[in-house]
Amino acid sequence: MNAAAKALHQSNLFHGHIREIRFSFFQCLQMILFLTVFINAVVVIYCTNQYRISLSQLEKAQQQTNMLQLEWGQLLLEQASISAPSRVQGQAEDVLNMATPSAKQTVIFRVS
Repeated sequence: MNAAAKALHQSNLFHGHIREIRFSFFQCLQMILFLTVFINAVVVIYCTNQYRISLSQLEKAQQQTNMLQLEWGQLLLEQASISAPSRVQGQAEDVLNMATPSAKQTVIFRVS
């Protein structure tokens, strides 16, 4: 008889038939503790993975926020340069052939 068969034959866990397996209180407690540790290990792995995914999404969102803030600053500069009074006056004089009226050409109306 080999060592494995001898150990099974002499143990109080198994007596030859699967239906006859008997567990002591200590063995039940060991199995419960093992299952608890195993389940906790799986939960830790899952939570760690979720944390990494969330951190990756956060970093992408922060990068997008930085890019949008940079674009916003560029748009503000562009708006300021487009709407500058000297530029508007230059465009009016060059493109539309407008001129600033002289004092004689200015008429003031009084409403009473």
